[in-house]
Amino acid sequence: MASSYQLKNFDVFLSFRGEDTRRGFVSHLHKALTQHSVQTFIDDNLTRGENISEELLKVIENSSVSIIVFSKNYASSSWCLDELAKIIECTKKVLPVFYQVDPSEVRKQKGDFGRVLTKLEKKIKDKTKVRRWRDALSKAANISGWDDKNSCTDSELVEKIVEEISNSEFIKMPSNNATMQLVGINSRMEAVAKLLAIESNDVRMVGITGLGGIGKTTIAKAIYNRFSNHFKAKSFVENVREWSKTEQGKIHLQETLLKGISEDKNLRVSTLYEGTTRINRILRLKRFLIILDDVDNADQIETLLGQCECFTSGSRIILTTRNKRLLANRNGLSTYDYGVKGLDEHEAIELFRKHAFPSNEVPEDYLELEKQAISYAKGLPLALKVMGGYLCGQPIDYWDEALDWYEKNLDEGIGNILKRSYEGLTEDEKTIFLDIACFFKGYDMRYNMIKNVLKACGLYPVFGIQNLIGKCLLTTYQDFLSTTYQGNYYLSMHDLLQQMGMDIVRQEALQKPGERNRLWCYDEEALDELTEDMVLDKIRSIILWPRKSEPVEVQIKTQFSKMKNLRLLLIRNVRFCNGPLECLPNGLRLLDWRDFPFSLWPPSFFPKKLVVLNLPYILFKEPVVKQIFVSVTHVDFSDCNLITKISDLSMTPNVTNLILKGCSNLVEIDDSVGCLDKLKVWDLDCCHKLETLPNCLTMKSLTSFNLRGCWRLKKFPNILHEMKGVEYLYLEGNFTKELPPSFGNLIGLKRLLVIPISGVAHLPGSIYNLQHIEALDFHGNVIFPKNVEIDGQPVCNSLRCSSKYVFPMLNQLWLIDIEIRSEIEFILNYCCPFTLEQLHIYHSELVTLPESMSRSERLHTLVIVGCNELREIPRLPHSIRRVEVEDCDSLDLQSFFQLLPEIIGLPLNLPPCVISDMLMFPHSSTMLPIGSTVKGTEGRLCEFRFEVSGDENDIPNWFNHQRDGNLISFWIGPEFPIIALCITFGTQAYPYYFGYHVFVSINNSEQTFERKSISTLKTGHLVFCYRPQSSLQELFRDLQLTDRNHVQILCETFKPFSSPREIGYTVKRIGVHVECNCLSLQSGLGLPMDTENGSDLGLAFDSSNVDGFDLGSSSVAQPPENDDFNSNQFTLWERMGRLLIGLFLMVLLIYQLAVCNFK
Repeated sequence: MASSYQLKNFDVFLSFRGEDTRRGFVSHLHKALTQHSVQTFIDDNLTRGENISEELLKVIENSSVSIIVFSKNYASSSWCLDELAKIIECTKKVLPVFYQVDPSEVRKQKGDFGRVLTKLEKKIKDKTKVRRWRDALSKAANISGWDDKNSCTDSELVEKIVEEISNSEFIKMPSNNATMQLVGINSRMEAVAKLLAIESNDVRMVGITGLGGIGKTTIAKAIYNRFSNHFKAKSFVENVREWSKTEQGKIHLQETLLKGISEDKNLRVSTLYEGTTRINRILRLKRFLIILDDVDNADQIETLLGQCECFTSGSRIILTTRNKRLLANRNGLSTYDYGVKGLDEHEAIELFRKHAFPSNEVPEDYLELEKQAISYAKGLPLALKVMGGYLCGQPIDYWDEALDWYEKNLDEGIGNILKRSYEGLTEDEKTIFLDIACFFKGYDMRYNMIKNVLKACGLYPVFGIQNLIGKCLLTTYQDFLSTTYQGNYYLSMHDLLQQMGMDIVRQEALQKPGERNRLWCYDEEALDELTEDMVLDKIRSIILWPRKSEPVEVQIKTQFSKMKNLRLLLIRNVRFCNGPLECLPNGLRLLDWRDFPFSLWPPSFFPKKLVVLNLPYILFKEPVVKQIFVSVTHVDFSDCNLITKISDLSMTPNVTNLILKGCSNLVEIDDSVGCLDKLKVWDLDCCHKLETLPNCLTMKSLTSFNLRGCWRLKKFPNILHEMKGVEYLYLEGNFTKELPPSFGNLIGLKRLLVIPISGVAHLPGSIYNLQHIEALDFHGNVIFPKNVEIDGQPVCNSLRCSSKYVFPMLNQLWLIDIEIRSEIEFILNYCCPFTLEQLHIYHSELVTLPESMSRSERLHTLVIVGCNELREIPRLPHSIRRVEVEDCDSLDLQSFFQLLPEIIGLPLNLPPCVISDMLMFPHSSTMLPIGSTVKGTEGRLCEFRFEVSGDENDIPNWFNHQRDGNLISFWIGPEFPIIALCITFGTQAYPYYFGYHVFVSINNSEQTFERKSISTLKTGHLVFCYRPQSSLQELFRDLQLTDRNHVQILCETFKPFSSPREIGYTVKRIGVHVECNCLSLQSGLGLPMDTENGSDLGLAFDSSNVDGFDLGSSSVAQPPENDDFNSNQFTLWERMGRLLIGLFLMVLLIYQLAVCNFK
């Protein structure tokens, strides 16, 4: 047979009888599939013979879908029937079409269709082949397909088939090897695909956004290749921004779009209106996928898509753009934004090596240089490709110089791509961008501060910064770890964008820095240039920050007087050595001078527009901040050890941030500070000698008030008005002994920490006004007022089951070093709502927890440490997940352990088991050693974990498997069981800090069961951890259990990274509570059972090694005493006989197990 086709993978294989359908229905179907980019095999040019060719069989095997067109003469062709048999045998998806033939005739091989088949069968001697044909016909006819009787015309039938095929999960676009090999493409494609939601019937627009060179177009092309076959109309329109510069270019874009979505590939457009009209007419009739690449304004979208109205359901539009704002307000379209992130470190290395080391072999002496290149690119694919290409094949000295050059210069190719975004900015936006790139990045990127400074410079920062964010030139992030500056967020900029901004400024005057409008001096050479007699009146901002270990000495005499336009000044690590400072520019908006070396301001310094005054470590004893700083909003005098007093600030009413942290000699703050109505952040952290605060606080805007470490404070100020902004308050010192009645005006408090250094803190009656408190933390004795009313009812008469909770939103409570037992009882009974989630009690006079604690349905953590009077813990709620009880000497551990099965629903009646331990040879573990990589260690740990002080004798009896040492094994059946562990640790050394791993192996498949670090002061520690059946099943999701499965559990201790001591703890004993099938093994051997006496073999074994079998010391849970049993009632010979019988039975058991495992 002449094979005129190439062997390759096809989407669709067409099987049909040529004389019936080739020139009609099948030709239309083939054309329609091809137009939808579905690769379809049709045997137009095959030479027919008796038998189907091997090549054709391969084509069938490699096709994703087969369409079988049954017609009246289909069964007259042995070729067609051979195709059918092969299709049924191997094709993933089969779609039958019954064209002018009844499906029941095909299924039953009756009627005209059956007669044609019978006629053919008479010519065939191979009856096996005939049976194979008939079976295939029956199976194919039973598959849901299409009957031409249900469609009015052939064209409608073709349309239905094509739609089904296009949406088939088996059909993929032709694989683009280049696309599939792109670094990091798969995860990004999946993220965009999730937003596209092809199966959804709405019309949606997805933006692929990010800075230039990040890979937006690459992702869009990959998406188009993957999904375009799902749509009747599709088009990828490239370089929209570039073509849109002229009217003829816009018409070209319209024609490109029309060629993709119209069946007429030769359409021409005369005017923009004509093009838009034609496009919209088609888009209202067809479900489409359109990708517009590199769009930068809304007019371009309107030129190509009109007003985005009345599109066909299920259509998708993708934009690649640097302007996120284009996704807003698209006439009700569902819009989604996928912001492309840079490559991670592993992806960056892979991409760089593709271009720098095509062989992927990196010489060892190039590794450090490679790290420099990766660090420079910061995940930008464009930079990695460009640098890799330049450095490929070059010697190491070339790499050294090239990377040094890159640190100071921006590659032209990279710069041109990045500058496109800059060139589209307004003049105001360009100024803001360059100020951030050349000054704020690397200094302080807090949005509020930048906004205030730029606004004082006559700019419009709120509008401008949002536009820069929308155009992917800036990003934002929140500092969630900071409690000092709440409600603020930070701006961020890619390093290469910063370098581009600096390069733009540098081009203003390459050889004359003084003629640029921004100056940054990070080395001595630059400082030397600044100190020369230069023209400096153009300079807008200066950074003097030499990166040396010691301050650099400079002499600046008259330079500042020449800088009439200087707005931003930052000085670090510089020492002025030519006497007192004579002048500073009065036009400054920001002055940040660390270690300001002068004790007075220059006499002519009156900066009326100054907004930010940052002077850490200044030499002022009492900083004068009066009328000369009338506009200042941000004041930072942190770590100024000479300051003893903050004087009158009434002339600076605009202050929003007052940072005085670390002023270790500050004693007094003037009353005027308490009247600063705009003050939001007031930081007094570690002002250890501070005694006097303003008598009253009247500001309502305060959001952060940090008093941590102010333990000499004499009095907490009166709060004259309700404050909603302050959410966290740290009060440490004897001033807490008597807080003012107005304390309750801090109604926004969510967390309160009170530490009376000595004596008792008496809380005011207004404490109950703090109805938003979520966390209370008391370190020392406190007394709550009792003779007050809540909504007319006395507190002491309120029941926790009523709605009159004292702190209804409380979810965390910490009680530490509280000696007044009645106060502990009051707090637990009246301050804790049923919504409490965490309870921590340390070194306090706790006797018991209230019974009502069992109704706290959200309580998941209970920690009790050093409470020597604690005698019992009553029933705990089922929500509990973590319990730690340590150094509570009066607690009955066994009564506590009886609570655990009830909490998590463990059965207590499991019999003790020794059979598994008898089968464990010494050192028989196949578990991985600690430090080995175990699949699944990154998964979640045990859902339940309880810890107490104790030793190996404290493991409860209901742990039915117990064994000394760190290894235990047993057998389970075909279902994953519940596994609960009890592990005891001990040390002879000084107890301190250790960690432990628990590994579980099922049929030699290992996973991490638990991992934890523990701090303890006891020589013995006991841990209980638990995994329910679903958790264990998820842990071993790839493991198929058999009827019998061997389980081993290994526990090892390790030294945590932060521990200064060597590990001294070892595993003493392990207990396991599990429903095993160890007993079924012994019963299969006909062995007697005596579970009452703790022996599976009817023998009472003592703790010893018997012929090499390590039974451990007390290898089973200790059975209850049996008065009827006495080993001394047997004679010596009787006992020896029973022992020999037992040994014989064990050998027999081991032999049978070995035979079973071998099979």
